[in-house]
Amino acid sequence: MATESDGKKFKVTVFLIKDGYDKIGDFIAVKDFKTVVVKTVGKEVGTLIYKGGFQSKPGWVSIFDGIQGFDSKGIWNQSSKAILVVKHDGKWFCFTFGYARHLIDELAYERNFGLIVSLNLGDPVGMKSIDKANVGHVSLRSREQATREIALNNFEFNDDIDLLRSVTAKLPKQKDEDQETVSGRDSVTINTTVTVDAFEDIAKRLYTAFRSTSYKKRYPWLGKIKEERDKQTIEALDTALVEKVVKGEFEKIWLAIPELVVWEDIKGFALKFRSEGAAEKAGPVLYQDLDIEEWRNVAKIGDDLTADRLKYKKIFVYWEDGRDPSHWSAYRCLNAEIDLAKKKYILNDGDWYKIEAGFVQEVNDFYNSVADSKIQLPPYGTSTEPKYLRAVAAGNAAYALMDRKEIMIGGGRSRVEFCDLYSNASEIIHVKKYGGANLLSHLFSQTLVSGECFLHDAAFRMEVNKHLPQGFKFSNSKDQPTAKDFEVCIAIMSKVKGPLELPFFSKVSLKHAVRSLRNLGYKVTKLKIPQ
Repeated sequence: MATESDGKKFKVTVFLIKDGYDKIGDFIAVKDFKTVVVKTVGKEVGTLIYKGGFQSKPGWVSIFDGIQGFDSKGIWNQSSKAILVVKHDGKWFCFTFGYARHLIDELAYERNFGLIVSLNLGDPVGMKSIDKANVGHVSLRSREQATREIALNNFEFNDDIDLLRSVTAKLPKQKDEDQETVSGRDSVTINTTVTVDAFEDIAKRLYTAFRSTSYKKRYPWLGKIKEERDKQTIEALDTALVEKVVKGEFEKIWLAIPELVVWEDIKGFALKFRSEGAAEKAGPVLYQDLDIEEWRNVAKIGDDLTADRLKYKKIFVYWEDGRDPSHWSAYRCLNAEIDLAKKKYILNDGDWYKIEAGFVQEVNDFYNSVADSKIQLPPYGTSTEPKYLRAVAAGNAAYALMDRKEIMIGGGRSRVEFCDLYSNASEIIHVKKYGGANLLSHLFSQTLVSGECFLHDAAFRMEVNKHLPQGFKFSNSKDQPTAKDFEVCIAIMSKVKGPLELPFFSKVSLKHAVRSLRNLGYKVTKLKIPQ
């Protein structure tokens, strides 16, 4: 390693190019850029590709134009970019400066190179921040930053439902050297002392770290779920998906709405949009559920289907209040489990994930361990969720309707339902119409929050009691209840024949909720409400 006297300290960002690229022009667009071979002491270091910037006024300057005393003449932005390409052990390494990373072909560089290097090089107790995504709520991404270096397990990270996207960590301190910082996801950024002579050493060190499997021993849970971001693999998965859709092979492919909705506000779903002439007067054919077989027929899926065409096909939502219909891409509504090259992949909300086989088995085993409830609820027919719940409570005196009776929690920052139906046999029933992982994971999260509040928050129980009709009220809501006296039932309205089946990520979220509820002492069951 170079010492402080050898050069200056810089943040260096590095990409590793995949095998199969013979020359630089195969993975970098070098047109209109200057190219120079970098040599030192008779040794070739690499190839520098660079371009000067152009001057432009910052946008904020226009706000103050005309203000007396404000002189904007010397205020400029200037953009320049460069890439130093170094070859080590037959592999291309791209050191990027400025905005040069966008010059590299996205298909060319190794995905998760920076994450693996950072986990291997970083001090296990020197983590500064993590970026994560919740697989139950795929749109939920967050960053946690520590005020000092800590171990990774000290962050709020659940390895069942959180996906690690990137980390920033301090490297172990070496004698007589400044402590370095490393971070990354696809690229790796390392804050280190840099000279022209040091680039090859840096490439060597990063490549050694990338090839190391020590991070798997430190963090064995990391392989459970990985967002698949290699475009060639995604193209292969999309091709396999399209083939199954065209052939009508739907054993592990289904449609589900990808977002939370208020079902009472929905008039129905349309698989084809009619917007002109007599077709508009007649109105679209509306469906109360999404059925993949029906969609395949109405959308006229043929042998010419491609992944791009699939992404442009739409599913429309018509609203009771007459507003313009909304729509989702059919691709985003598709859920699928595809096996490719002896690996299992899950499509959820438009993204592909690679799932470790052992984790799939673990999740399925847990799901099957959740007992089926002996509660008997009638089929829902064509009813929406709120209408069905009202009908059940009105037709059976054993149930009290609690749907939409929200109770303030967390100092008034949020609201939660105690449940949808509460029985005189102390059954706390949460009901949701079948949907994608985001929708069902929200149900499981609400179920857990309700169970925790009911057990530990007297004010919550008192509010619940106010909503319960006579004959269902608790004798003393101030006293903490005994959890084992209550059954928490998770009930899903589903038109699919056979036993209740859920998207994989919904099973992951259910596992987290059920395990926590069991730890509280509740009996937890699942129930399918047929159509």
